[in-house]
Amino acid sequence: MLISKKELLKITGISYGQLYRWKREGLIPEEWFIKQPTFTGQETFFPRNKILNRIKAIQELKDKYSLEELAKILSPEVSERIFTADDLQIIDEIEKGLIPCFCQTFRKNSFSYVEVLALIAISQCKRNFGLQLKDVESLCEGIKDHLKDIKQTDFMFVLLDKNGDYFVTIHAEQAKVFFDSRWKVLCQIRLNDISSLMKVKYHKSFNFRFDDEEKDVPFELASEKAVLT
Repeated sequence: MLISKKELLKITGISYGQLYRWKREGLIPEEWFIKQPTFTGQETFFPRNKILNRIKAIQELKDKYSLEELAKILSPEVSERIFTADDLQIIDEIEKGLIPCFCQTFRKNSFSYVEVLALIAISQCKRNFGLQLKDVESLCEGIKDHLKDIKQTDFMFVLLDKNGDYFVTIHAEQAKVFFDSRWKVLCQIRLNDISSLMKVKYHKSFNFRFDDEEKDVPFELASEKAVLT
């Protein structure tokens, strides 16, 4: 569900300037600013629960942290949060027997948030399609140099099969991608789905702050200005 910029400013009581300042500072992802044509021209809309939860969190924390610190707290997927091999042991969705393989193939013992999401996806593919260890090693080799360039989670992880050889492509979630018909698409996994699971299930283990997309946020209109309840 989307909310218009006009309604957003009215409900939250923030100004146009605040909204766009928080965007520039990285507190609100640029991809949440969705431009759509209307009968009055082009207007900006936002994913309703995401933006309302994010603004509520900013208002609660902005007096305790700098804007730079807030950007890291509210968006752990783009922060400097590093996961060690011991951290991977905590994550049930990562097959424990694969952790030495991941460390060896990536040639390191610590991983970024996006890399962890990819490791979860690979573990899922191994379970669902009976991949061998050599297949896992090959997939890791194929994507490891690209993952460091991915700073957001709005990507699709796609497992492809060609005559028993497995390959992965990772593309932006909103991109329209046409696969060579000689390849069989085995599965498409949203990194955002894995990220949501991580933030809910492991927020205490890893001290995540996350946007609760499912619940209504506690904003309500009072006179012409919104207040937090």
